[in-house]
Amino acid sequence: MKITPVDIKNQSFGKSFRGYDPSEVDAFLEMVSSTLEDLLQENSQLKEKLSSVEATLTGYKDLEGNLKQALVTAQKSAEEIRENAQKEAQLLMRETQMKAESKLEESYSLLSRLKKQIADLENLKKEYIIRLKSLLDTHRNILQSMEKEDRPYKEEPQLAGSHGQSKSDSDKEIKI
Repeated sequence: MKITPVDIKNQSFGKSFRGYDPSEVDAFLEMVSSTLEDLLQENSQLKEKLSSVEATLTGYKDLEGNLKQALVTAQKSAEEIRENAQKEAQLLMRETQMKAESKLEESYSLLSRLKKQIADLENLKKEYIIRLKSLLDTHRNILQSMEKEDRPYKEEPQLAGSHGQSKSDSDKEIKI
């Protein structure tokens, strides 16, 4: 059973012979009624404040939930960005490595071709030297052969002194 300030104000007591002073009782009841009324108002205000605080708390809890969700999302995004960056770096590294290997293969291929060209040129040089030596040997042999053939002609005019030519005249003719 709830008691209200109005109930306290309207409460009446029976009169007895040596009972309480009615004015004191009425004053006390008025004071209790006034205090109860103040307390009820304060209670009502506190309930309103509580309701407001609970609404604010609910808003803060919602905000906290949203912040937690945003934080989780941000962490996931950061993790995805980091993973993507790592994948991209690995891909870039593989591409760079493949390009480097390709360039290295090209360099080895070029080196091999250049070595072959050098070997071919050295062989060609040896072949020319051999040919030139052979040509020189052939020309030397021809010259030697020609010198051998020329000797009897040089000696012949000395033997045949009857032709009327001097030895020096015949040497001159042969030299020409």
